[in-house]
Amino acid sequence: MRLSPTIGWSLMLLTSPCLAWAHESGQHQAPSFGLLVKGWTSDPATLVPLIVATVWYLIGMIRARYDGKSRVIPRKGPLCFAAAMIVLVIALQSPIDTISEDLFSVHMVQHLLLMLAAPPLLVLSGCAIMYLRALPRSARKSVARFWSRSEINYLYDALMHPLLVWTLFCGAFVFWHSPGPYQWALDDERVHIVEHLSFFLTSLAFWSIVLAPRGTRRRLQYGPTLLFVVSTAVLSGLPGALMIFSPRPLYPGHAEGVAKWGLTLMEDQQIAGLIMWIPAGAAYILAVVVVFLEWMKEAEARAIRAARRGLPLILVLSVLSPLLIGCDEQDGSGLANFSGDAHRGALLVKQYGCGGCHSIPGISEADGNVGPPLMHIGTRSYLAGVLNNSPENMSRWIQDPQKVLPGNAMPTMNISQSDARDITAFLHTLK
Repeated sequence: MRLSPTIGWSLMLLTSPCLAWAHESGQHQAPSFGLLVKGWTSDPATLVPLIVATVWYLIGMIRARYDGKSRVIPRKGPLCFAAAMIVLVIALQSPIDTISEDLFSVHMVQHLLLMLAAPPLLVLSGCAIMYLRALPRSARKSVARFWSRSEINYLYDALMHPLLVWTLFCGAFVFWHSPGPYQWALDDERVHIVEHLSFFLTSLAFWSIVLAPRGTRRRLQYGPTLLFVVSTAVLSGLPGALMIFSPRPLYPGHAEGVAKWGLTLMEDQQIAGLIMWIPAGAAYILAVVVVFLEWMKEAEARAIRAARRGLPLILVLSVLSPLLIGCDEQDGSGLANFSGDAHRGALLVKQYGCGGCHSIPGISEADGNVGPPLMHIGTRSYLAGVLNNSPENMSRWIQDPQKVLPGNAMPTMNISQSDARDITAFLHTLK
C-alpha cells in the first residue's frame, strides 16, 4: 500500500491543532533571563495531539514487532520521531513561541524549526508505516483498497509532482517572508495559522521528495534531486539577503517588541537575515550531502551486484552446466536474461507485507486470501488476465498494477525498480 500519503494526511490531522493554537495571544512578559526558564507552556491544545501522535507511533512499533515485521521499522526511525516531537515542542511550547511575538529574529527560528527540522525528521522516522501498522489488519486492507480505487490516489500523485512541490514550498517561503504578507499574518491570528500550516505541509511534501521515505519509490532520481535542493536553497536565501542589506526596516510590526529587548528594528532584522542564511543554508547543505551519499551507496551496490553476476557466475555456470540443463529446459520465461536476486526478493516479499493479501509458498504467515494464491505463479501464462507472464511484464505489474489495469484490487505500493526485479526473480522460482 502507499506509504507516503499517510504522512501528509496523518500529520495534518494531528498537528493542525498545535499550529492553530501556538500563537494564542496573551500578555507580553517582561524580557529577562528568567523567561528562558519559566517561559515554557503546557497548553493541552498543543501537547495532546503530540502525545496522541507519539502513542500512535509506539503502537505501530509494537504491532510490527508482535507480527514479526520488525524489518518495516526504519533504522533509527524511533530516534528521528522522538527528535521531531522534541523540535515541535520547542517550536510551539518553549519561550521561542513567546519571544517570537516581540522579536522578528526569534520568529524566524520558529519558522525554520517548522520547515527544516521537524518535517525531515518525521519523514526519516517512517511515521507513515508505523501509523498504518497501528491499525488492525482488516483496517489496513480497507485503507489499501480505498486508496487504490479512489480518485484521491491520482490527486495525491498530481499534488506531489516535484515541480508543483518546489513551486509551493519556495512560494510559501518567499511569500510569507515578504513584508506585506508577514504583517498581514502578524495582525490576523487566522492568517497566522494559515501561514504556519502552509510552511509545515509544503515542507513535508518537499522533504518526502528529497529523502524518499523507506518503502516508497523516488519521485526524482538522485541527480535531479540535488538540483531540486540547491535551487531551493538559492531561492529561499533571497529574503535573507534582502533583510541584511535593506537600508530600512521592513517589518515595523515588531517595533514595540524589539524596544523591550534593547534592540532596534534594523538590528533585529539583520539578525533574522543571518539566521535565514546560515542555519537554513546548513540544513540544505546537509540534505545535499545525504542525497549524494545515498547516490554513491546505490551506485556501489549496483556495481557489486554486477560484479557478482559477471565472471564468477560464468565460471560457476560453465562448471555446473550439465546439472543446470534440466532447470534451463523448465524455464521458458526468459528469466536467464533477467537480472534479479531471488533470495533478496523473498525477503522483500515479507518486508512489503505481500502475504497479507496472497498465499505464498515458502513465506511464513503469508496466508492472505484477498488476492489469488501465488503458488505456481512462475508457470502461469498470463498476469491478471492481460499480460504475458514474462519477467519484464511481472516486474512492471509489481511496480504499478494500477497503470497496467486501472481499478484492479492490487494497490500501487511504490516499489522501486530494483526491488520489483528481485521480487520477480523470487516469484519465478514458484513453479
